Amino acid sequence: MFSPACLATLTRRPLVLTPRPRVANTDRGITTTEYALCILTAAAFAGIMYAIAKSQAVNDAFTGIVIDALGNGF
Repeated sequence: MFSPACLATLTRRPLVLTPRPRVANTDRGITTTEYALCILTAAAFAGIMYAIAKSQAVNDAFTGIVIDALGNGF
């Protein structure tokens, strides 16, 4: 029913796995934290830029630039 090679494989002693010594991994989760901080910083920067872009001073400056550009024969 089973070949001799198969029976030899089945009758071998089981492989005993010894646990590896634990090494302190102090960097675990650092990459995820870095991504989270970058996303948070980008969102905060986008919020600040949006607030600045919606301000009246920027609106007046942008309107002045467009009027000057259109008034110069463009």
